[in-house]
Amino acid sequence: MSAREEILRALRAASYEAPLPNVIASNVLASAAKRSAGDRVERFIERAQAVGVEVIHAERPALVGLIAHHATSVGVRSAVIWEDELLVPVAAALQAAAISVTDRPEQADAGITTADFAIAETGTLVLTTSRGRPRAASLVPPRHIAVVSQDRIVGTLFDLFPRFGSLPSALTFITGPSRTADIELTPVRGVHGPVAVTVFITE
Repeated sequence: MSAREEILRALRAASYEAPLPNVIASNVLASAAKRSAGDRVERFIERAQAVGVEVIHAERPALVGLIAHHATSVGVRSAVIWEDELLVPVAAALQAAAISVTDRPEQADAGITTADFAIAETGTLVLTTSRGRPRAASLVPPRHIAVVSQDRIVGTLFDLFPRFGSLPSALTFITGPSRTADIELTPVRGVHGPVAVTVFITE
């Protein structure tokens, strides 16, 4: 018997099947199903903050000014902005605050996007991309600023997919700032993406 066959035989002998636990999943689904829209918003805020996201409530008339003020307060000097009806006035507000607007995510201090949906149970943003809405805007700059309507916050991942008429070619799921860990499990933010994420929730 060759060494390869010995190893495979040992692996087969050591393998076993274990039932997948379903208690946690069923509890999550049951509790999520009972949540009202307001409860989903509060749960999203709780879970998003737990993974390091700054969450800001913004009434629609004040949204543009709040985004510009926030960008100025955290030292943003340049930003890439998605082409989105909700964000059209943001470019002018940023330029009035001496923040330049670029179409080069790698040269921007912040990427400003909307979120198609958010998942309450995990504090996750869900983004689709298209022309004028590059994925890099949320992944490359050191800071990501996102806007999500509160009626787009769903309970769980299982509630998300029925909201799509047909699935897009790509989805980006963002749960907090980018983080990784070295061999000693020391967590580090921002190695593979934004070091900070701010979400504006609007009606």
